[in-house]
Amino acid sequence: MLSALLFGLISLIWLAMGLAMIAVPLWWSAWVKRSVADALHRYVAAQGLILGGLILVLGASTHRGYWLWVTVGSLGVAIGMVLLGLGESRRERLLAVWERTPAWACRLAGVMTVTLATLLTIDTMRG
Repeated sequence: MLSALLFGLISLIWLAMGLAMIAVPLWWSAWVKRSVADALHRYVAAQGLILGGLILVLGASTHRGYWLWVTVGSLGVAIGMVLLGLGESRRERLLAVWERTPAWACRLAGVMTVTLATLLTIDTMRG
């Protein structure tokens, strides 16, 4: 029951993120830039990524798509750890790459995020 609630929350967050990436990619890019630039926002975002990833890794054992959720959760943990350990120069390079990313790439990432959210919801409802 608790894993269904947590997976539903993760799915809802992914859905909101994906819809924001699709509908308003410029706002999303500005939000990510502010979050990576500010130390407190970066810390909170990294902790959220790590927590969400660990929930996926540890709670996915009863799901049909176990391998998918363990992979996505492991990537989330790895990205969160990288965000925590980035130095100033690498963070500036990451922001420079993010600024050059076209809007269509952000929209495509949003479609993939919405797809993952939908798959997680379906897998949670079946599980």
